[in-house]
Amino acid sequence: MGGTMVFFWVTLAISVIGSNASGEFSILHSPDSLKFSGSSKTLESLLKEIYSASLGMSVEENADWNGLTIVDPFNTPEAVLEVYIDGVPSLGETAGLKTKNFPLIVDEYEPDTYDAVRHRIKQRFTNGGNTLVNIRLSDPDDLSSVSNVFGEVVPPKLSKQTYQYLKLNKDNEEDYLFLYELEVLKLLTAKVNSGAISADNIVDYYNIRFRSLHALSDFHGPNSMQTKEAKNLLAHALQELSDAFVKAYSGSVLVSAVTTDVAHTRRVRAAPELRADKLLEEDNYTADYAAIFNIILWFSVVFAFALVAIVYAIMDMDPGRDSIIYRMTSTRMKKDN
Repeated sequence: MGGTMVFFWVTLAISVIGSNASGEFSILHSPDSLKFSGSSKTLESLLKEIYSASLGMSVEENADWNGLTIVDPFNTPEAVLEVYIDGVPSLGETAGLKTKNFPLIVDEYEPDTYDAVRHRIKQRFTNGGNTLVNIRLSDPDDLSSVSNVFGEVVPPKLSKQTYQYLKLNKDNEEDYLFLYELEVLKLLTAKVNSGAISADNIVDYYNIRFRSLHALSDFHGPNSMQTKEAKNLLAHALQELSDAFVKAYSGSVLVSAVTTDVAHTRRVRAAPELRADKLLEEDNYTADYAAIFNIILWFSVVFAFALVAIVYAIMDMDPGRDSIIYRMTSTRMKKDN
C-alpha cells in the first residue's frame, strides 16, 4: 500500500509539472524538401525524431504528429540548427522574425535532443567529418571548444550601448547577462557570415542554448517593458543568425528555435567580467536528478503523514486492562499480600 501511494504521488507530481509547462517550436527556415504545416501540438521529447527525420535518418519512436512532411527524401537538408531558449513559453509577436510556430508540450526536465541526434549521426555516418556543435552562450569554455568550427570566439566586452529599457551595468546582473549572451550570439553570426562554415555535403547539427532570458523575465516580470525589449532584441538576432546559416548552406538547412518555461531551467552562469570567479555555480546535476528528487520528496511526505496517522491511532487506542501497554504504563503499584 505504501509503495503504491509513493508511486501515485510521484506520478501525479510529474504529470502536474508537465501539464503546467508550455513552450513553442518555431521554424525560421526550412528547405523545399521539407514542409511544415498546420498548428498541431508536439512533444519536446519528439524533437529528436523531427530533426532525425528532417536529416533523412530513421526515427525510433512512432509519433502521430502531422506537422512535418518529407517532400523530397533524396534532397533532405544538410544541416539542422536548433536554438534552445530557456525559461519563456514564447518569444511572442516580434517584429522582423518570420516563423512557423507549433505549440510545444514540455514532457522532459532536461531534453536529450542533442545527445540523441548526435548519436544517430555518428551511427549513420561512420566516416565522420560531421560538424556537431553544442554550445551554451554563457559558458566561455564552450566558446573555446568550438574554435575549430567557428574560429576563435573571444568573449565580448560589452560596450556602453544605449537601450530603451535594459540597463547595461554590472549592478543589474539579469540585464547584463542577457546582453552578454546576445553579443556572443552576434559574434557567432559574424563568424558564419565570414565563411567559418560552408556546405560540404556532410550532415551537420548545431545546438545553441540561450539561458539568460529566464532570469531577466523573472526579475522584471514577463510583461515588463524590459522583457519585451529583450525578446525583440533576441528575435532580431535569431533572424540574422538564420539568414547567415541559410547563406552558408545555400538554403539546405533547417533553422529552428525552441522556447520553454519548464521548471528545469536553472540559473545561468555569470559572464566573465561580472563575477570574480567568472562563473556562477556549475550545473552538477545528472539527468536522473529530477526523478530522484521527486521520489525522495514524495516518499518523505507520504512517510510523514503515515507516521502522524500511526501516532494518533496509538493515542486513541483503548488498551484494556490485560494489555501489555496497560500493565507497563499503569501508575498503580501492586502490593504483595
